[in-house]
Parts: sequence; structure tokens; C-alpha cells
Amino acid sequence: MKRRIRIGAKLALLGLMLTMMAGLVPIPLNIPPTPIAPHLSVGIHTLRLGDDDLRLIRGAGCDWAMQVFSWREIEPLPQDYHWEYADSVVRACDYYGVDLIVRLDQQPEWAAPEAVFPEGGQAPPADLDTYGDFCATVAARYRGRVRAYVVWNEPNLAREWGEVRPDPLAYMDLLRVAYRRIKAADPDALVVSAGLSPTNENTARAMDDRLYLRMMAQADLAQSCDVVGVHAYGFAYPPDDPRGAHQDLNLARVLDLHDVLAAYGGAATPVWALEYGWTTNTLNPDLAWMSVTPAQQAEYVARGLERIYEEWPWLHLVCVWNLSRGLPPEDEKRWYSLLDDAGQPNATYHALATLPKRTDVPEAARLRDGIVTTLAGLWTRPDPLVDVLARDVVIRIGEVDEWYPHWARLHWQKGSSLAWEGDFYVREPGTGPWTLELEAMQVDDWGNAVTINGQALEPPVLPAQGWGSEWVTVRLRVPAGVLRPGLNTIRFQVSRRLPIHQDDWAVWESIQFRNVRLRPD
Repeated sequence: MKRRIRIGAKLALLGLMLTMMAGLVPIPLNIPPTPIAPHLSVGIHTLRLGDDDLRLIRGAGCDWAMQVFSWREIEPLPQDYHWEYADSVVRACDYYGVDLIVRLDQQPEWAAPEAVFPEGGQAPPADLDTYGDFCATVAARYRGRVRAYVVWNEPNLAREWGEVRPDPLAYMDLLRVAYRRIKAADPDALVVSAGLSPTNENTARAMDDRLYLRMMAQADLAQSCDVVGVHAYGFAYPPDDPRGAHQDLNLARVLDLHDVLAAYGGAATPVWALEYGWTTNTLNPDLAWMSVTPAQQAEYVARGLERIYEEWPWLHLVCVWNLSRGLPPEDEKRWYSLLDDAGQPNATYHALATLPKRTDVPEAARLRDGIVTTLAGLWTRPDPLVDVLARDVVIRIGEVDEWYPHWARLHWQKGSSLAWEGDFYVREPGTGPWTLELEAMQVDDWGNAVTINGQALEPPVLPAQGWGSEWVTVRLRVPAGVLRPGLNTIRFQVSRRLPIHQDDWAVWESIQFRNVRLRPD
């Protein structure tokens, strides 16, 4: 790849931004020059995106992340939404300036009650409009903050389609519903068709991805998505393995998929490789045939990206599979990871990090739109408001899980939840105190406490008010020095009941809270 460095443009834009934001004092920045390619962006597919993952993504020079938003996690029961994790992912990506791709699948049992699927598998919903409702709800909540949505995963495999024969026309029905509902909720979000599993099989268990895509194209695929998703794996072979070799089980198989699109007028349709990589798994005899050495994995991932950049201009984005840690040896995902057994970057990560890449959004657009998360720490003025927990996300902790009409279930419906921790980001905490504001419902006992970064607030416990039947607004003082730039952690802890109120039924208090936010004093 050619390296084109635009330091002058960066400095000019920063100067313009500082002129516009009069009164703000810049902090010295150490921003490496960004190599720009004309068409190819690179991201990383995560399994459970967190702060460490985003640091690694940025450290590798990537500015895209792909993460599953599990339907069964977000909506385990109809209309019973749990946004805590999804909200945290979106907030974190906002902070780091990483463009987020969200995959929407993993249906809850109530949405496909008659389906049979293995652990970790999934089945299409019995009612497509139910899935459409879920897609629309997610897209409306994160309008303008999620760049793209992927509709399902590998539907050409029976294990991803309720253990029934893959049906591309049925998938197209699902994609049309999702496309229409997502676009209505967020017109600027991109809708991406599911990545297909590369396979030469045509049985009740699997359908050849080329045939599957052809049937999708015949069913007006181009009118039902903005981007076509593929899965680009090299199997045991180097990235320059010729087309047609090894029964087409190599990286060049992606050319077959592009030819299918071209045959139906889709030669100019953007293609994204939603999963890309090579495995080092030699333990599983069923997968050993496609395994490479760790050194080969690092070389092939880098060389494959170079080939894609040089030869396939219609492939606009590649998500390297994957960023994971701590998976057992029997989990095939472990052997694709960019981290070693100790959770540290391996040779493949370092090979990826040394490649020049592009940023998809020009610097001017990022600054114009106020997306300054890529320049964290630019300002010394404190953030005007930091959201920690949304008003429609109610967390209840305690010991007794009786469901009164005005109380939520215990956090994640656990038998006992005596504490809750959450993450939030502050760009610049400043030098003064802050105010923590929240809505709470609790019994009138003094003792339930909130800490930030392990430090007590003022007062050290929540004021006793409300009598457990109404929401009250509580304000606590956050002393100067408690907040830090970047990631911060908040913890709610319930107290023991007064001895006179303890019995066999309950020893601990209960509290539920929502709408948690911070304001600088």
C-alpha cells in the first residue's frame, strides 16, 4: 500500500477547530500520521467489546469495530428491554472515535418457540415483524451513533437457521423487513446483508454460499441492502493462492461472490468482509486441515489485506476475525484471535498494526460534526454532561425479588444482587467538583452507597427519602480528583437492614435507580 501522510491538513484543521472553540486550551497531542488508502478500511470483529478492546483496535490503527447485539440479551421477554451493555458499547465507541458495526441476531426463545437450535445457534423468528420491531427499536435508540447494521449471520448454514434447510428466499424476506424498519428509524445507517459461510456443500445442513448469493441476487438483493456482506477466509492457503485452487476454498473465493453480484447488475455494490482470517487450530481433527502456523497467520493476514487493497477495489471494508481472550481450547474462535493465551497482542496483531490504513471519515467531517472522540483529551474544559445510565434502564439490586408493579426485577433476574458496577467516560474532568444526579427508589433507611473509582461521594450514603414507592431525584457531590480522563467506574452497593428489620426473609436493603448522570460544578 502507498503511504500518503497529510500532516499539514491535520494541523490546519486543528488550528481551525481551536479558532472556532475560542477559550479552549489544547493539550499537546501525539497523533501519528494516518496513512490514507483510497478505498479500504480495516476493522476488528470483537466478541464482547470493552475498553481494552477499543484500545487495541485503536492501537492497531483501525477505526471500525463489529459487535453482536444479541436479541435474546436485549429483549429476553417481549418488550422487556435490557440496554445496559449495548449502551455501554455505543458510549465507548463514541469516546474512542471508532465506527460501530452492529450485528442483529441471536433470537430469544419466545420469538421462535417452535424452532430447534443447538447451544449458541439461532433460528429465524416465527413472525418477521417481531424481528423488524427489534431492529427498528435498536436503530432508533442509536440513531446517528451506529454506522451499520448486519442482518443475521451465515444463514446458509442450518445451525444458524433453526436446524432446517437453508432457504435464501426466506432470508430475503427477513432482510427486506429489517432494511425497511432500520432505514425508517435511521436513514443514514447502512444495512448490510449477512456474511455467508464459505462451503461447497449443498445438503440439508448447508448451501454453497455462491448459490445462496445467486438466489439472493435474483430476489432483488440490491434493493434490500446498502452493502453485501461476505466471509473471507484463507483456510490453509496463502492469500495469493490462485482462483479455483483447492476446490475454491481460499481467499480468492470472494471473487466468485463478486462475479455473482456483477452478473445481476451489482458490480458496483460495496462489499464488506465481515469476517476475515486464518486459524491456528491443530487440536480439532475436523479443522486441522485448514490450520496454519502462528507465523503464517500473521503473514497471511497482512499479505491478504495488501492483495485486497491492490486488486479488489469493490471490497471497501475488512473486519479481522477476531479479538477475544480466555476462550477454552475447544472453542474454534480462540484460534483466530489477535491475542495470545495471556491476553496480550500476538504476532498477527502486530502484523496488522504495522499496515498503513485509512480513516473512513475525513478529519474535517469529524471535527465539523463534533465527533472529536478520536482526539480524546483535546479540551481542558470539563464535559457539560456525562450520561452513565439512561432513564429507561432501571437497575434494581437487593436480596428479595418480589415483583411489585412499581419495582423492576432484580438485576438480570439473579437470585441476589447486592451491588452493581457500570462504566462511563469523561473526556476532561477539570479541576473542580462534579455533581452526580440520579433517580432512585428505596426504603427509608440510611446506608445504600455509591462510589466512583472506589472513592466515596458526599454524603457517603444515599439520603433516606421516598419510602420505596416513588422515584426521587438524588444529588451527590463528587469531590475534585475523583474523576479521571477516559474510563471511570461507578458502583452502587446496598446496605444491611437495621437489626430490628432483619429476618429470615431479608437481611439486605433494596434499591432501584435510573437516569444517572454527572455535571461539573
